[in-house]
Amino acid sequence: MNIYVLNTLAIGEDTMEILSHELTLKGIIGLSERGKSDAISDYSYQGNFAKQVNLDFIEVDSYALSNDVDKNKLLDLEIDVLIVSGWQRLIPDWLIQHCSICAIGAHGSPLGITKGRGRSPQNWALLMGLDSFEISIFQIDAGIDSGRILATKKFKYSPFDDIKSSYYKTCLLTSHMIIDLLKTPNFIEQDFKEQSHDKAEFFPQRTAEDGYIDWNRSGHEIRNFVRALTNPYPGAVTFFNGHKIKIWGAIPFEIDISAEKYTPGEIVKIFNKLDILVRTKDSFLLINDYDLESEGVQLKRGSILSSASFKDQMKTIIERHEERYQNMPISVVIKTFA
Repeated sequence: MNIYVLNTLAIGEDTMEILSHELTLKGIIGLSERGKSDAISDYSYQGNFAKQVNLDFIEVDSYALSNDVDKNKLLDLEIDVLIVSGWQRLIPDWLIQHCSICAIGAHGSPLGITKGRGRSPQNWALLMGLDSFEISIFQIDAGIDSGRILATKKFKYSPFDDIKSSYYKTCLLTSHMIIDLLKTPNFIEQDFKEQSHDKAEFFPQRTAEDGYIDWNRSGHEIRNFVRALTNPYPGAVTFFNGHKIKIWGAIPFEIDISAEKYTPGEIVKIFNKLDILVRTKDSFLLINDYDLESEGVQLKRGSILSSASFKDQMKTIIERHEERYQNMPISVVIKTFA
């Protein structure tokens, strides 16, 4: 069985490493080398990884797999199973049909695959402070996360999880579900579950501009916002005098002192000339991992960090989705959260 993996993300390399212990992989299909400005979040050039694990590497230039050169390269391959491990774009129908057995994808949400199709489901789960996530592998078809469900597993979130550890948990569960599936004789002939498409709901896309912090939210809400957007994502963002500050880590800081004399977004204390304590709606937030993108920025006690409007952000995200994807009803959970 010729198994190829379609991947362009660093986290996908972990999936392939796990798969390769139990399955014989034929090769990796990945994007050509990109400059930093042209790269997507967590992008990794797969040619280097393919050499390390002694796999064929098929390099393509188009993320949409839309140019003729890329198409001819892939049609020349004898692909039985295509595992889509880190390719955040729809797979063209010609490639799906070219696979002699099937193409396998993975998707999930806090509500499962059918009620959480679409974009950024793990980011949304953490941002909303939810306590679990359900991941499914499915047979890719021409729709969005709409194919037959091949296997499903669920994991719990702890207060210590962030988007990176969420990806790690997803990687482990997805890999083991795929291994178990492909080791089953004549697996594609099983009576797998069809999705109920009339009940499908979609999570909306998030952009870097949706990552600005609203200091008028609670410390726990802002902390969830930060952990949902930390590496490998662009980070939660605030500004001081027009200078961008990317926040990678934060801790709700609950202590029996009055916050009322401070303004939300105000720096109350800088500990050890490094960690920043900021007033939130209800208490304080300790920022313990951040980057100042401009040299010479002098943060000090009493500095006021800029505040976005989370309500306006959510309104923009929902309107953007509904304008672009009129036939993809947005998740009720997202609307309720907004």
